[in-house]
Amino acid sequence: MKDQKINRIMSASVVIAVLLLCILLSFMVYQMIAISERSKRISELEKQINALKEEQKQTLDDIDVWLSDWKIEEKARERGWYYGNDKR
Repeated sequence: MKDQKINRIMSASVVIAVLLLCILLSFMVYQMIAISERSKRISELEKQINALKEEQKQTLDDIDVWLSDWKIEEKARERGWYYGNDKR
């Protein structure tokens, strides 16, 4: 009788240990998948950030050109505007 109880306790312990191991492994796999997905998302966002920084740099360069005196005068002359003392 005592041996049967010990065998039942050992069997129950092994079953509980296997179930716990399965649960922990499933959590680990889920976390690995989640980390992989987030890494992909971070990579995509970094690409977008780099593209936007390049676009910002280009826009700032365009603004600098358009704010320069020669570009303003060029556009004004295209529209037919001249300084009062200019010769036509």
